[in-house]
Amino acid sequence: MTRGRETNRLHVIAESLADARAQFIEAMERDPADRGLDHATRTAREAVRGFVADSLVRRVTEELARLDREAERAERAAERWERIAARFDAQRAAHRAEAEESAKVLRLAEAAAERVRAEVAQRLTVQAEADGAAYLGAVAEEAAARGRLATVGRFGRRKARTEQQAATERSQTLRGKVSQEWGTTPANPDRLPEWAGKVAANCAETDPRVTEVVETVDVATADRETMRKRHRQERTALLVSEYGAEHVQAARYGMRRTTNPDRQAHDARNRAALLRSEADELRALPVSDAARRIEVKRAVQEQAREHAAQRKRQLHDSFERDPRRSDPSRDGPARGL
Repeated sequence: MTRGRETNRLHVIAESLADARAQFIEAMERDPADRGLDHATRTAREAVRGFVADSLVRRVTEELARLDREAERAERAAERWERIAARFDAQRAAHRAEAEESAKVLRLAEAAAERVRAEVAQRLTVQAEADGAAYLGAVAEEAAARGRLATVGRFGRRKARTEQQAATERSQTLRGKVSQEWGTTPANPDRLPEWAGKVAANCAETDPRVTEVVETVDVATADRETMRKRHRQERTALLVSEYGAEHVQAARYGMRRTTNPDRQAHDARNRAALLRSEADELRALPVSDAARRIEVKRAVQEQAREHAAQRKRQLHDSFERDPRRSDPSRDGPARGL
């Protein structure tokens, strides 16, 4: 084929006209090497348009894949935190049940001790009040005999002296008996009930029945303290197994907050739900709108990172420019003669 100034000519070498026509049709079906600048421009535009469309699809697809991966990771984290929370809940429930049982045993022992103590004290109070009344009666008889001796005449003095000596001996005997039995003696009849209750309560503590139940209370109290210590050790062991020794040590000294697995699981579930929701929204949008939203989101995130980095640099620069770091005279007052 030749292109002339006025006309174009097609030269075909063929055996016949039919053969020439067949060759012409076949040649026209093939893509020519040069269809002109307009055709090339249109072809380039179509190619670029396809490339751009493919790029947008790839960008949206990659973002959706990333969101799905992040959502799956958050869901796995939520499941892990839920398992940890379940283990802590199970341990807490076991400890609570054991503590309640220990408290019940201690309450029963204390109630039994109070009941026995009250019974013993009541019996001793009756006895102490009787002994104290007898002693106070002897003291009163001694005082009366001494008064009669002081007022009796000469003929009755011997009898009065004998009565007075007998009353004195009796009061002294009762004083010794009461003091030995109860530790003290009542001062007067008005204070007798108070005295009897006090000394009976003191003596009840040494009664074998009371000491036996008190020992039971002491054993229950010691067992409860041992249980509490074991619970603390088991709690620490579980914390170390789940979070690591360094985390537990830092939390113990207030350098790190104790992790709450329930809150962590809740936060992870929320994050997974937000990621799934964001992916669903992107899938519902046209490709171009979805790509535009992704670009806006990335721009906002990049701006936030730059702002945080700038803020960090400003804080560092202000710290470096602080004159107090380089001026020794500002460290404190100078000492003079």
